[in-house]
Amino acid sequence: MAKEAVWSMAFILCIAMAARSEKEINMVFYMHDVVAGSNRTAVQVGAGSSIKPGFGAMVVIDDALTRTPSPDSTLVGRAQGMYLSDSLAILTSPDSLLAFTAILEWPGEYSGSTLSIQGGNRMFMDQREVSVVGGTGKFRFALGYATVHNVSTALQFNVTVRVP
Repeated sequence: MAKEAVWSMAFILCIAMAARSEKEINMVFYMHDVVAGSNRTAVQVGAGSSIKPGFGAMVVIDDALTRTPSPDSTLVGRAQGMYLSDSLAILTSPDSLLAFTAILEWPGEYSGSTLSIQGGNRMFMDQREVSVVGGTGKFRFALGYATVHNVSTALQFNVTVRVP
């Protein structure tokens, strides 16, 4: 009898966990790298390998995130993180690891929340995907992805996340 009760409780717990509701959130923002001038937001801090030029180079970013491709549009946050050149074929395939925290200043309910984004940045591809691997505030336990698209001088991030 006790064994049956344990199995029944385990079954009920599994059903309850499977039925928990997740909320899907979609948002679009644009990231602006400024690589020259006195207001740079992307700065190379490591030159990489002397044996394989470019391999291992690191660029640290603190880029504006805006609502539209215009750098003068409404600021919705900052992207703080890095690009790391992780391709041995840097001259023919300048891929990099992109990892950053989107610190959101989104007007309204997402202000003060963050999203952790990382993945391969295949620069020659018009559209690519990166992972959303976590977050804080309204995005605590967030999991999802973002499609990244080159738009004018910005990168468009179309983000889809699920949160409990």
